[in-house]
Amino acid sequence: HHQSGHNSGVIHSGIYYTPGSLKAKLCVQGAALCYEYCDQKGIPYKQCGKCALLSFLKLIVAVEQDEIPRLKALYERGLQNNVRGLKLIGAKEIQAKEPFCR
Repeated sequence: HHQSGHNSGVIHSGIYYTPGSLKAKLCVQGAALCYEYCDQKGIPYKQCGKCALLSFLKLIVAVEQDEIPRLKALYERGLQNNVRGLKLIGAKEIQAKEPFCR
């Protein structure tokens, strides 16, 4: 058998889940374990993420001014969930990481 086409193959960081919830804890732990396992076994993977909030090489962008409070709330939630590598970045750094992100 083969992998279903219904699986996006995304490794979730845990940023979207309620702080302290089992789902948040398991996402954070699972992501770290998954990348560690792939590194140990030489399994290639791509951390492409989403296209400002940088989380384990995932980029989440506020496109409109009114989206900035939601972005900041995600950042705070990520901090509460101990999401690795989380930081807020500005437009210049976004363009350096994702030149096609507008």
